[in-house]
Amino acid sequence: MSPSTPSGHSGAEEPSREARVTAAFIDLADTLAADFDPDDFLYRVAEHCMSLLDIDDAGVMLFAHAGPLRLAASTSEAVRLVELFELDASEGPCFTAFHTATPVDHPLAAAPTPRWPRFSARARRSGYTSVHAAPILLRGQTIGVLNLFRRTPGSLPEPDRALARALADATAISLLQQTTLDQHRAVHDQLQQALDTRVFIERAKGFLIARHRITPDAAFQQLRAYARRHRIRIADLARAVVEETVTLPPPPGNTDDART
Repeated sequence: MSPSTPSGHSGAEEPSREARVTAAFIDLADTLAADFDPDDFLYRVAEHCMSLLDIDDAGVMLFAHAGPLRLAASTSEAVRLVELFELDASEGPCFTAFHTATPVDHPLAAAPTPRWPRFSARARRSGYTSVHAAPILLRGQTIGVLNLFRRTPGSLPEPDRALARALADATAISLLQQTTLDQHRAVHDQLQQALDTRVFIERAKGFLIARHRITPDAAFQQLRAYARRHRIRIADLARAVVEETVTLPPPPGNTDDART
């Protein structure tokens, strides 16, 4: 994809990339609302990466206090499985970027590579040709990683790498601006809660996949759309779906997405 190139001729002029960048940073800065939903925020981070950078998939990994690095958001089922594999194997550019606190750019050659061979083979089988990992840092402390995957040949362009670093910085500041530097433990608890809700979200996705015969991506989008429409948290809705106190109707068309 090419985020700086307008698509189609709908008659309405698309906003410039500069305008879209400005809008994204304003959106990411808005975390002080009483109904702030950390789950939805992390997915917005991944979506802004998709919109602004020359990539095909994105993910966000987070580190909660006294816990392991965990996957918090992803833009597709394909990249979610690759990143879960990376965390399970404890090898790969995203895992390394977190532990070294430095960006990592990793091309995925067709032939096996000596660096992270299991991760590289797994990501290549999923159709990716390169990965760029940008650590999410706050005052020298790494609290997560933005993971950017490309299917088109070539590494992430340098201007996009700089913007990825800026998005990672904005993510860190936005997550932590709800408290003072003396309340880091409270912030880590919030991040841990956001990660713990993933269990219910994944269970709810599985419930919707089985009931409506839809893809994992479609199941999550159905959860997210319903939560926004009814102004409730995704985690609360997921728990209600699992406990069968809320029933979601089948999505319109109810067709599988062949890309997943």
